Amino acid sequence: MQQPQIPENEAPRLAALFDSALLDTEAEPRFDRITSLVQQCLGTEIVLISLVDKNRQWFKSRQGLAACETGRDISFCGHAILDDDIFEISDASNDKRFADNPLVTDGPLIRFYAGAPLHFNGHRIGTLCIIDPKPRRLSERERRMLRQFANVVEQEIVDRLQQQAHQQLAASELMYRSVLEGTRIGTWQWNVQTGETVFNERWAEIVGYTLDELAPVDINTWLGLAHPDDLPESGRLLELHFAGQLPFYDCKCRMKHKDGHWVWVHDRGRVISWTKDDKPLMMYGTHADITEQKQAELDIKASRDQFKNLLANIPGVVYQYQQWPDGRACFPYASDNIQEIYGVMPEQVKDDAAIIFNKIHPVDLAGLTQSIAQSAASLSLWQHQYRVCLDNKKTIWLSGCATPERMPDGSTLWHGYIENITNSKQHYLELERLNKEYKLSQQRLEMASETALIGFWQASLITGELWWSPVIYKIFGFDENITPSVALFKSTLHPEDRVLVAASEQRSLESGLHDVVHRIIRSDGSIRWVHELARLLPQHENPDQILVGSVQDVTERMQLQQMKDAFISTVSHELRTPLTAIKGALGLLNSGKLGQLPATMQKLMDVADSNCERLAHLINDLLDVEKLAAGKMPFNIQSLVVQAELQQAIDNLQPFASQQQVCIELQPLAERLMVQADSLRLQQVVTNLLSNAIKFSPPDTKVAVSVKRQNDDVLFQITDYGSGIPAEFHGQIFQRFAQADGSNQRQSGGTGLGLAICKELVQQMGGSIGFNSTPGKGTTFYFALPAKRVTIN
Repeated sequence: MQQPQIPENEAPRLAALFDSALLDTEAEPRFDRITSLVQQCLGTEIVLISLVDKNRQWFKSRQGLAACETGRDISFCGHAILDDDIFEISDASNDKRFADNPLVTDGPLIRFYAGAPLHFNGHRIGTLCIIDPKPRRLSERERRMLRQFANVVEQEIVDRLQQQAHQQLAASELMYRSVLEGTRIGTWQWNVQTGETVFNERWAEIVGYTLDELAPVDINTWLGLAHPDDLPESGRLLELHFAGQLPFYDCKCRMKHKDGHWVWVHDRGRVISWTKDDKPLMMYGTHADITEQKQAELDIKASRDQFKNLLANIPGVVYQYQQWPDGRACFPYASDNIQEIYGVMPEQVKDDAAIIFNKIHPVDLAGLTQSIAQSAASLSLWQHQYRVCLDNKKTIWLSGCATPERMPDGSTLWHGYIENITNSKQHYLELERLNKEYKLSQQRLEMASETALIGFWQASLITGELWWSPVIYKIFGFDENITPSVALFKSTLHPEDRVLVAASEQRSLESGLHDVVHRIIRSDGSIRWVHELARLLPQHENPDQILVGSVQDVTERMQLQQMKDAFISTVSHELRTPLTAIKGALGLLNSGKLGQLPATMQKLMDVADSNCERLAHLINDLLDVEKLAAGKMPFNIQSLVVQAELQQAIDNLQPFASQQQVCIELQPLAERLMVQADSLRLQQVVTNLLSNAIKFSPPDTKVAVSVKRQNDDVLFQITDYGSGIPAEFHGQIFQRFAQADGSNQRQSGGTGLGLAICKELVQQMGGSIGFNSTPGKGTTFYFALPAKRVTIN
């Protein structure tokens, strides 16, 4: 047996494998659907998505094989990743490299193997491989199919990471927004060149206003509220920051409150972007209300000025601290407040200060000792902030300030004051932490946007104003100096997609969600597909109707989808003719006209007939999907009597319901209730939803069918009382080939196309469809169609 060689690029190849985030993860429908389709299309027993790890090959998706991994030393895929071409073994038992391989001599008894390498970040991380216990050789067409399926798997790997990146991006943005809101910090954005300024609601609350009361808002809004005496210092600090001499603009100033008094704010900001000629452009910052802190500072100053007369009223500790060159120290005098600060009585430290130093936080002790030594050596003012650990395990922040004096005996005596600054210190520490987190979140957001090629935008549906992130300029092929606008965006729309985008924008006014995939025409004439996703807050919360969302270039994904659709269409048409012949032959044999079949053969014929019927349903569903996607499904819209249409569908399904021991209950409805629809397509939708409800209902339960008039629509509801739809599957319920139970042994059969077809049929008849589901209690599918005649294109 020949073990696979180790590629020369093994280290970066393994790094690429780990970066794909696929190893040892749960099975995912997106990959299992592909391997299942490969199994059907190439007629093979085993299909694997195999990832070649350092010492093993691990299967992300598998069809026809129970094992989830094997050793790399006996793997066929280890050989397949050595080259970009498809690695094919027609008969492993006659190949000296594999004849004695355990996978050949024992289960799964491999004879035929073909593996198409899977690439990620430029490296071959594994294969999409097919395996059979019988020798065979792929035709050129089958080799192309295998390679194309491998390309689809590679795209799914990329799409999966992009989806995860988008989710992380959304979570990061929500986090830093929540942090800012939770801290009640005012925020501002200032275009230094234009004066355009944006404040949050908290900024206005600090001075007693709402943003609406201050509108229109610009830099003059702040200038008009700022104290005139503080503007020169603010301007000086701002110029120093613009010149690069200060990393931040950091200023404490006063602002006029709506009630007439002055509010102290800590104004802190930073320029984050510059013009091409190195002038400051966009600046972001925060406003924190520090009125209480500032007032405390003024109180301290006043207390120091009246030190001798108001000693008893000072909230901090007035003290004398003496230290000798040999290290001895004491507090010759301390006010009674030392008990509140340190938890000791003045008498306890009059001769020895050791008890005080034992309470200093271990992390701060060295810094405090050094600051005292420096003050003693230079006889300079001592100022320091440090923490104290009290006997009740509580930690407080203290700020001390004292003037040193040299004594005749060589000792140094300080006269000073200590105050508890825990509240203000924690406020500043928290503010610094939030500033760092905000900056980090912003960097992560920008990095994730660049990595995932997802651009962000904000548009006003009223004013037409539009903002784009830099990535959007790349997607649309615009120069970043161009000012974005709704008109500019609409000029890029493909003529055939303009109505589609407008309809999505209109729906967003009601649903709050703008979700549309459409084409754009770039300035160079190239056509790209983009996915717009945005959310609109309710109008009472968003009077300007601001729509915030993202744009992602999905051209390659759409091209792959079109290739998939074309492939499905071809396979469906090619299978229909031979399937019709097979079905006719089976029907003739089962009819007995050619003679009575033996019992054992008859059982096999029944199985064949049943599977032939299932395949026919699949092909019909595929053809319906093709017609709907191509807009070739004919519709004869007319006025229909709802009662008659429902009764026909129920009568057709009554035998199936009886077989499943399920009762169909049609609830009373208006006798002449009419609906505008195509009778055949309406029957198709009702029958599909009703049969699904029966299939997923426990024995001896009922399926309820109800219809009612709802404004200008007729609302149909079909309810079962089964186990419900898993929450994680809700987003996929109307997707093609989507099934909540994706295993080979699922309890209920089906193609996974029925609900997708229902959605298309209902929408093309001018209606809408949805569902509600509660785990363990059941599911209600509903759809609405026009009650009055409307024009449907």
